[in-house]
Amino acid sequence: MTSEPVEISPSEWERPPGRVACGTPRILGDDLTQRELILVGTVHRDPEGFGKLAGLLARERPTAVAVEVSPYGLLFRCREGRRLRRRLERRLRRWAKARGDAWQSWGQLLAIDRQLVLPFEYRAALRYCRDTGVPLSPIDLSSWSREAIQNQWPQMVSPENLRLISAEPPEVLCLVVRRDYEMAARLLHEPAQSLVPAFLRSCTADPAWEEREAVLAAKVAELLGEMQVVRLVYVGGWQHLVGSRGSGTLYERLEHLTPRRVLLADFAEGG
Repeated sequence: MTSEPVEISPSEWERPPGRVACGTPRILGDDLTQRELILVGTVHRDPEGFGKLAGLLARERPTAVAVEVSPYGLLFRCREGRRLRRRLERRLRRWAKARGDAWQSWGQLLAIDRQLVLPFEYRAALRYCRDTGVPLSPIDLSSWSREAIQNQWPQMVSPENLRLISAEPPEVLCLVVRRDYEMAARLLHEPAQSLVPAFLRSCTADPAWEEREAVLAAKVAELLGEMQVVRLVYVGGWQHLVGSRGSGTLYERLEHLTPRRVLLADFAEGG
């Protein structure tokens, strides 16, 4: 029997835009006379993502960072993530003992385990912002995150779902992530733009997706418009960075600001 996630009062997570004040910025002396927007696309389950993003932020030296994570998602993981991971890993250990195999061999199961902890995007950005004093903004919709967590996570960690996944051939997580980045590179950088509308069709059919893209874009534009922000880095899933006229992605909504798109796969870990 799967218990429901613990309810968190809206008063605890509805603090738009959920900004973390990390002190007085100490990035000074740069020749940054123009505002610059950098959109960083990630694969959320990238096992090497923390090191890659830490290296990217150290190289780009932004004066503000925005991350595709909601205040609700952060609070829920901090309060409930450890309990859910313990439950998940108990089930996985029982399964592994019965089969005489290591559950870590299944990249699909590792991806679930990683989803229950604070995203590497937030952890790397938080460390950079604490070290430099620049502001960090978790800008995703708490209402969207709350619905996704309450509707999907109990099923995701259920014994039934784990049995279904473990019946599949094991995947190597780093290879799956590499394939995802290769797909992202094709859709972002190659002239085969005819693939983009087909890729986005399932997204654009959902009104909630369009609302989310609009809110994310509006928050990024608002942050960039603040006088003290000279170089803003937005970090989120690479799917938000693709563009095909009329699809309404985050990138399309910000294209007039001439953002620079970067895939995290382009950066070596820690470098």
